[in-house]
Amino acid sequence: MSTTTSYTPVVSIIGFHHARGPEVEHWIGVENENNISEWPLLPFLALADGAHFAEEDFSYFTLKHEAESGPKTLFGISCTRQLDSNELIDRPADVTRSTVQKAVVVIASNPTFFFGHLKQQLSAVTTAWFAQRYGNSSTFLQA
Repeated sequence: MSTTTSYTPVVSIIGFHHARGPEVEHWIGVENENNISEWPLLPFLALADGAHFAEEDFSYFTLKHEAESGPKTLFGISCTRQLDSNELIDRPADVTRSTVQKAVVVIASNPTFFFGHLKQQLSAVTTAWFAQRYGNSSTFLQA
């Protein structure tokens, strides 16, 4: 597979549900849901098992993307954080565990964007998001 320079980066919010495991909560920059349906393992790559052992953690991964010109390799980075669920401003009823774990994910066509600058920005965005203490991404994204 080759990389592509025409892929517009997208952002995703991945959350951990106590009964279903990691799942996509929200997409930003996705016009057509078919463009992302080819990534059923994305939540597991972005919110890795054991992420709850660190205050902040990063995962790097690749994804296959079926473009008109053929398959392409995309690159993902996720920043995972957790928050004590008692600190949530509006605790959803389905939050039954002591912590809420979420990851902010960026998927792009060029891995060089992920080293250094983007990693720092992703950390800052994730930290700011958790400082708001919202229980779900839709509440945060509307604020």
